[in-house]
Amino acid sequence: MKTKAELVAALADGTGATKKDVEAILNNLPIALRSTVKAGTPFTLPGIGIFKAKALPARKARNPSTGAMIDVPAKTKLAFKPAKSMSDAVA
Repeated sequence: MKTKAELVAALADGTGATKKDVEAILNNLPIALRSTVKAGTPFTLPGIGIFKAKALPARKARNPSTGAMIDVPAKTKLAFKPAKSMSDAVA
């Protein structure tokens, strides 16, 4: 599937739900994911995988252009671990 409309149509056909209901769920999924992960709780999509926040510590790095050492501040990134069933299906 290349477009959101194709995904909405496929999910509506597969579940018997209306396209409007499926689209509402898809529009609210990122909102739920953001708020859950931001609160520090992993967000699990059964059969797909787990999204969680991963803290990266501050570190030193080298500027490749000048060779000078720079400080890279600590940050949090979004990490995704696919479910075993998803990994097995793709492999």
